[in-house]
Amino acid sequence: MTNAMPPPTPEDLGAAPLWENYIIAQATQASLGLIPRNALALGVTVDGLDVTVTCQLQAITRADKEDLREIAQELTLLLGAHVNVTSAHHILESPVITPHDAASWIFVARADAA
Repeated sequence: MTNAMPPPTPEDLGAAPLWENYIIAQATQASLGLIPRNALALGVTVDGLDVTVTCQLQAITRADKEDLREIAQELTLLLGAHVNVTSAHHILESPVITPHDAASWIFVARADAA
C-alpha cells in the first residue's frame, strides 16, 4: 500500500501546484501573438514570486527581443507588480526539452519547422 496523494479533482485540488499552474496559464495568455518567429521553445520558470520567461531560439533578431520584452511586460500586467518577471533566451540549433527542465514549456516548435 502506498501513501501517495490522490490526483486533484475539480472538487478537491489537494496538493496541485496552483501557483505554478496559474503562472503557466497567464504566461500562455501573455504570449498570444507574440512568440518570436525564431522561437524553438517558450516556457516559464517559477521560483515563488520570481518568474522567468525563457525562450530557446535558432537566432535572435531585434524583433524577437522586442517580442520577449512584450511577453514579460504582459505577464507583469497579468500577475501584478509584486511578481518579479524577467526574460532569458538561449541560442540552440534545435529545441532541448527534458523532463528535468526547471521551465514549464508552453510552446515547442514542430520538428519539421525547427
